[in-house]
Amino acid sequence: MLLLSVPLTAKAEEHLSIKGIKKNAFPDPVDQISGKKVDYLNRKANFGPLGNLDLQKAPFSAMQVGHDVIENQQLRTVDQLVGFMPSVQIQPKGDNPVFTGIINRGFLADKFANSRIDGLNASFSTPLATEEIDSLTILNGISGAMYGPESPAGMVDVTLKRPTAKPFFNFNFGYDSTGSPLESLDTSLGKGPIKIRFNYLNQTGQMYVKGSNQWRNAYSGDIDIQLTKRTKLELDGSQYNMSFSGLPGIFTYGSNVKLPNAPSAATPGFGESQGGVNASTALGIMKLKHDFNQHLHLTLGGLYQSSPSYNYSITNTILNNQGDYQQSVTAAPVGREFSVWSNLAYLNADIKTGVIQHHLNLGTNGFTASMDSPLQFQSFNIGVANINNPQIVSGPEPKFSGSYHQSTTQQQSLILGDQMEIGKYFSVMGEFSWGWINLENYNKQHQITSQSHSQGSFSPSVAAVFHPTSSFSAYFNWGKSVGDGTQASSGSLNAGEILPIYQSEQFEGGIKYLYRKRINFNLDGFTMDRPYAFTDPVTHLFNYNGLQRDAGIEFQTSGSLTPDIAVLGGVTWLHPFLEHASNLNYENKEIPGVPEWASNFLLDYHPHQIRGLGLNANIHYVSTRAANIYNTSWANQYVTLDLGARFATKICDKNIVFRFEVDNVTQENYWASMTPSASAGSSATNVAALGLPRTWHLTSSIYF
Repeated sequence: MLLLSVPLTAKAEEHLSIKGIKKNAFPDPVDQISGKKVDYLNRKANFGPLGNLDLQKAPFSAMQVGHDVIENQQLRTVDQLVGFMPSVQIQPKGDNPVFTGIINRGFLADKFANSRIDGLNASFSTPLATEEIDSLTILNGISGAMYGPESPAGMVDVTLKRPTAKPFFNFNFGYDSTGSPLESLDTSLGKGPIKIRFNYLNQTGQMYVKGSNQWRNAYSGDIDIQLTKRTKLELDGSQYNMSFSGLPGIFTYGSNVKLPNAPSAATPGFGESQGGVNASTALGIMKLKHDFNQHLHLTLGGLYQSSPSYNYSITNTILNNQGDYQQSVTAAPVGREFSVWSNLAYLNADIKTGVIQHHLNLGTNGFTASMDSPLQFQSFNIGVANINNPQIVSGPEPKFSGSYHQSTTQQQSLILGDQMEIGKYFSVMGEFSWGWINLENYNKQHQITSQSHSQGSFSPSVAAVFHPTSSFSAYFNWGKSVGDGTQASSGSLNAGEILPIYQSEQFEGGIKYLYRKRINFNLDGFTMDRPYAFTDPVTHLFNYNGLQRDAGIEFQTSGSLTPDIAVLGGVTWLHPFLEHASNLNYENKEIPGVPEWASNFLLDYHPHQIRGLGLNANIHYVSTRAANIYNTSWANQYVTLDLGARFATKICDKNIVFRFEVDNVTQENYWASMTPSASAGSSATNVAALGLPRTWHLTSSIYF
């Protein structure tokens, strides 16, 4: 399982040339990148210090969205990739469609600790183009023992595209409703020790709201340099620029106001032309991989990410139960620029002692994240309207001025573990990490206003797997994880204060079955808990005001039901509730914003009788969600249906694929996310964001 330290990108994988290890055959790159294989089976993934693991035997729950899904579904944003995973919800920010939060099993992810790019800490609340992504993997549940201090919201890891063994060119020409043409290029060059992958994207035009506008532009380059037979250098660099305006803003509401039924997000007036976001992300990664021999491997890596933004947020404050709202636009007062430096160093060794095969790992990873905010910012009231009759009002764009350093987060972990194969049928894993945390916040006079420190905080995890056959396994795991103390949110009486370091705990057990090596079925159950920080609506103090305890069951499947039908999806039942609450009015209430039931199933029908034809359907369901901590207001359940078709053929001996997709065919109006005041890390105001209306996408792609 840990024989090599190269990253798992099954579509562009190339083993190092080590004596005794056979090289992969060089497949046709068109088959790798065109999506025509419709390969949706989750096989392997990289899990940081553990290396590449067979998901069938991995002692935890994980789900993956691969390149073929991204290609065939014409996915434009990382949020859309996450949407295929029923245990995960996203928190879109209204007219700012790229700065999102991620919730896994009912727990809110940390901005930096719970997300990675090629195994290195990075922020997902900044723009990232899907054109540079090969796959996305989410490990559900606590993973602090493997990755260091983090929220119990699992781990999201994006794998970037890598050069292929043979050169290829791919040109894409697309059009998104209701007027956004798109052109992109994906190519791989080089056959010798140096290979290059290059991606380009440009898109501009009107989006789903009349009068809205988007502009997206991205460049990325990925270079593989085979320094020696046993040493490989990987370099990645990208720049992504984007701008959105005129999209619906967020809706805020008090605890005494019920959340109304969701209107259509395509209705003009919920956003304004003076509201939106201009943002960019610069990304650079370097990884060095060396194989001392077949049993000892070293991986070193570093990442830098910088994301300046100009965010002009539209806020629709609901005033009463009749749907009247006050609209305003604000130049966001915090988070004008993020920057992240992250690192990793892993040593993996395979040693056999008697009947036990050890897969040892020793390593470290960490990051330094900085956030700058404006010294001054403007905010304007736009006017009052009703949710059933929104108004379009032009006005000035608010301005920023100056900048100051607001916060620094430093985190470094020491990681040690062993995965022991005991005979043919059993394996046991022990993974342990020690984390050092330094968190500081500053005021505009460059003075430290709050800080939090932790020295060697311990996060353990143990697991056992029984695998009597190559197609069946049963596992159990237990773990604890340390997490950064949350900063008190704006609007609370103790705004800016950093809460103490906290600890979360998890018990999980599950079974996995691989049928005929073409489709897997996974079923697991778990219970998890962590201190729950929120702004108490009565005292207005941000604190650990209770314990969040979540119990749940997950079902996941991926692969081919038949040679003609591929599937990716699952169902999650979750019971998230608050206990030991600071106020009896909150005791045993459901955690706001988290559904009890969520499911998503993607089916792709590609009959062999009609060569090149493919039809797909994706159905997404979310049950009702509490809209406040009192559970007196609820967001309705919703179902969305996406339908698509593609046709692959050859013209002048070149592979051509035409794709057409309609999302939300039934024009369902729904609240995509809620961040009530009693959600960890939220402001002292309930917040809701609308889901996307019916949209369509048309793309023609040529591969050669």
